[in-house]
Amino acid sequence: MIHKKAVEDREYQKPEYFLPSGRAALCLALKQVKGKILLPSYIGLSPKEGSGVFDPVREAGTPYEFYALGKDLSIIRKELEQKLKPQQVGALLVIHYFGFRQNDMQYIKGLCAKRGVLLIEDCAHAFASYHRGKKLGTIGDMSIYSIHKFLPTKDGGILRINNPAISPAVSESISEHALKVLCKADIPKISKARRANYNYLLKKIRQVVGTRPFMPKLPAGIVPLNFPIIIERKDRNTVYFELLKRGIETVSLYHTLIPEIGKEYASSHLLSSKILNLPIHEGISSPDIDFMVKELSKVLA
Repeated sequence: MIHKKAVEDREYQKPEYFLPSGRAALCLALKQVKGKILLPSYIGLSPKEGSGVFDPVREAGTPYEFYALGKDLSIIRKELEQKLKPQQVGALLVIHYFGFRQNDMQYIKGLCAKRGVLLIEDCAHAFASYHRGKKLGTIGDMSIYSIHKFLPTKDGGILRINNPAISPAVSESISEHALKVLCKADIPKISKARRANYNYLLKKIRQVVGTRPFMPKLPAGIVPLNFPIIIERKDRNTVYFELLKRGIETVSLYHTLIPEIGKEYASSHLLSSKILNLPIHEGISSPDIDFMVKELSKVLA
């Protein structure tokens, strides 16, 4: 029978599950993993929120091992080749830090497929980032997103399934408020504003002695979560609190690494002690950025 409207739309649905948080999305992804998971050696711990990456791993009881990253948090091919051992490792977690695409994704995908390892993309910082027209999170077998990190809501996460062989049993759901915020949000407009603010701050920050941008270029399609800088000549925590006194809220993403990441990952610990993330969200104007740069210069003088 030919119906007047569609009665079956499963083939035209996005492979996404809307959940209470990115943490809940990772928990659900971990249930699909058999064996050990490889984690990057740059995972933070917050006194208030714990660790959004490591807490689910610990709660699920998933065996884990860390892999080293470059000084710019990039993947090291030789490191993965040595640690992606078939029949021992069940999954590899790749994090797109600060909204920027991790390098060598096609190589990583091919290596995981060859070794029979699931690839999980953590896009909690990269909700709206693209690479060559494809949204980040479409390469791995599974991907997680955090809505509240990108939009003005306190909760909300997404688990995307790209591997048709994976069919998770979902028992939790996103809040009505977070779903409304997501549906009403003009993502392209927000993305344009964030990119403009990033590029504007990139020009201004070069005037500030004692800092350097951690990501000195903004590739096409990338929508940053914030603007990471390295504090070179002063204690990062001192700078953070001095800016807060001046009415400027910043964050230091992964200012404290989880204790499970040992001192052998020296570059990760060094970065965590020096990084400061400046706001570039859509609610900030050019004059706001000018003020922030001016006050940062005073603090570092």
